[in-house]
Amino acid sequence: MIIISCLPVIALLSPLIGGIIAYQAGKISETARDLISIVAAIVSFIVIVAMVPTILNGNTIEYSFYYTAISTLPIAFRVGPFPLFLGLVISFAWILSAVYSHRYMERLHSRNRFCLFMSLTLSAVIGTLFAKNMFALFIFFEITLFTSYVLVIHEETPEAMAAGKKYLFLGLATGLVMFFGILLVYLQVGTLDLGKRGILDGVHGNILYVILFTLLVGALFKAGMFPLHVWLHSAHPIAPSPASAVLSGVVVKEGCYVMIRILYDIFGVNLLKTMLVSNWLVLLGGLSIFFGSAMAIRQHDLKTMLAYSTVSKVGYIFLGAALLTPTGLQGAMVQIFHHLLAKSALFFCAGALIYKAGIRDIDQMAGIGKKMPITMMVFTIAALSMIGVPPLVGFASKWYIVLGALEAGRPLAIGFGLVLMLSSLMNAIYFIPIIINAFFTGESEHGEHKEVRPDDVPLSMAVPMVILAIGIIVFGVLSATTSVVVIKPTVNAMMGL
Repeated sequence: MIIISCLPVIALLSPLIGGIIAYQAGKISETARDLISIVAAIVSFIVIVAMVPTILNGNTIEYSFYYTAISTLPIAFRVGPFPLFLGLVISFAWILSAVYSHRYMERLHSRNRFCLFMSLTLSAVIGTLFAKNMFALFIFFEITLFTSYVLVIHEETPEAMAAGKKYLFLGLATGLVMFFGILLVYLQVGTLDLGKRGILDGVHGNILYVILFTLLVGALFKAGMFPLHVWLHSAHPIAPSPASAVLSGVVVKEGCYVMIRILYDIFGVNLLKTMLVSNWLVLLGGLSIFFGSAMAIRQHDLKTMLAYSTVSKVGYIFLGAALLTPTGLQGAMVQIFHHLLAKSALFFCAGALIYKAGIRDIDQMAGIGKKMPITMMVFTIAALSMIGVPPLVGFASKWYIVLGALEAGRPLAIGFGLVLMLSSLMNAIYFIPIIINAFFTGESEHGEHKEVRPDDVPLSMAVPMVILAIGIIVFGVLSATTSVVVIKPTVNAMMGL
């Protein structure tokens, strides 16, 4: 049943309005500004939570906000299981980022601007998640590009401006390619509605491959997927750490979300199987996994290493979705959730190291675990989850993807199930030495001169990190339950089961 409700619009407008108010309040009081931005994110989260009972009862929430000159392409919203799931985890993660930013940003300039564009980015991401059709989705998808660009260039150094320029121009170029694909879809079937599974059913010929390529170009760029990852390792390290956490933990997931909607809503499982493209998509996911891990091993800058790790983890999501099996898609969705938790925690830890000790280089982290135990314990938990150590949630995501590869039964899919295991080994190669160096090695010369006191980071920075670490453990232990209760219904809806 379709329920007409303005809740999706309220969830979108809350951070938008809150960000504008916070910007003005920041001219008078920095504390008031930060408090307003946090409250706006909390309101958005509560509104999304309020939609849960309706969706769990098998209903869909819709609302048309504004009609364009083309009456068949409204700016409208529809919330089903998948958008709701991502909306919940993203809005909650944003609350943690807003709290973390309160102290982290105190030493940086233009805090009012940063706060405003963090809020605007959340609003745009929610708009993308809740969009009813590809036209509305594209509008919000592109708005996210512009708002997150301001976060990337925040420090306004030559490096930041160069990274932002690359991000913006490549984003605009791939966005135009994606818009061309959307136009082709509309010309073929006369609708862009995402409510129907496989809206291109009935379309035949090479035009299908052109549409698939053009649509995926835009989605995979925002997701930071190989070979469209070229902006990610420049933008993530240069942005302030709260923004890095948002870019890697949230904005990248927006790209993954759009990618899954393209595969399962625009095309549908049956059509993709008919097109015989699954093996090629799986191959692309496997290449991203291997490339990202290989590049991460070579890095010395911690945030650059984490950025390349994101390239690898997005490959997991893409591979799981490309298997076109229920278990593979389940693994992709668990991986989205896991990566949001773990990578946000890791970037928060990287920010804490910069804030407290001025450390960015991995080689300078010797003995830092003894002086910043909370930070490095959270880092350890998140890193072990990224490796896939049970019972952490990272193990569950990889397990489901491997099962999905076996379920697919194709030699190539099974082969890339083995790639996942190789990737875990590669993850261990670049994460484990950091952990050992931090806890079991004496202080480096850098650490002796920085006079880092053993009181770790301020509470407003430590609490978000600890909450994420607890989530990694709890949702790992309860992965079977959460998968059945939350993920499985979402998968069934996407697969049309």
